[in-house]
Amino acid sequence: MAPGRGEREAGGDAIATDLPWALGPLLRDGPAPLVTRSRVSERLDVALVLGPRRREARDAGIPAELLTALAAEAIDVRIVAEADVLHAADADVVLAAGWPAAPAVLTQGGIRARALLATAAPPVLGELGWAEASGLPVLGPVWMGGTLPGGVDAVYAPMPVHRREDLVLVHAEEPFGLLAAAELHARRDDLTYAVSGTRRNLDLPFAYLDVEPGGDALAHAFASATVAFAPPVRGWRPAGLAMLACGQAVVAPDDEAGRTALGPAASLATGPLAAADLAETLIADLELRATRARTGAERTGAGWSLTAAALADALRGLP
Repeated sequence: MAPGRGEREAGGDAIATDLPWALGPLLRDGPAPLVTRSRVSERLDVALVLGPRRREARDAGIPAELLTALAAEAIDVRIVAEADVLHAADADVVLAAGWPAAPAVLTQGGIRARALLATAAPPVLGELGWAEASGLPVLGPVWMGGTLPGGVDAVYAPMPVHRREDLVLVHAEEPFGLLAAAELHARRDDLTYAVSGTRRNLDLPFAYLDVEPGGDALAHAFASATVAFAPPVRGWRPAGLAMLACGQAVVAPDDEAGRTALGPAASLATGPLAAADLAETLIADLELRATRARTGAERTGAGWSLTAAALADALRGLP
């Protein structure tokens, strides 16, 4: 007897159940045509269709705070499971929560307007070109292919705490920051390190302080360190932006997303050794750190309100 759904064959792996099954019909038949239908209210009814195995917007990497801020812009967002995409067709706009949800939205008929709310997840079989050919507008921050300004949670803001001149922060379990900190440690024995956003009791080649999880603890750490190694920019909530909002001097990877999201507010390095060099420069230059702090504050804006306002305009501008 063949194994049932989700069962394992001897020595094999379970069958994946999070594939976008609508991708097959999409590749065969192309997107379903849009329909012409007038809006019935000044408020915009938006259905956000989640991808496979997603229960909440956060599961797809979309901040709930952003969706809440949209309500103040007269945008009502309802969450729809992928299996119920048929019930989303009557909305003014149907949004796919990232590329994993896009096939289901693109193949559903009766939709007035549709778009993609960007996430960090790439298109499945994107090398086939179906994502580019779909014509689906991408709504998201500029570093994710959209045109929106970035936002940060309200907890990330300058705090009246003492900034330790000897404290270096490493955020996330990423090779860039961890290797840069190890190199800096080899050069300087007068610095103290704090690590956040990683597993507890991580085995590292230098002693460090563990930062408790949660926004309040992270904001305090971002406001207390002299310099921080940020992970690569991904998704709606890059740690580098949160650090800048707290007045932190940031060293981050020099790639397209980092240049777009952080720009001149951060020191961008091509690798861990260069990152250690830049960290030493920042530690020694109080004036440079102050300039970066001012630039970072200007770049991060105020919470999610600006992002929500720009997103609301984009949603109303969809054909």
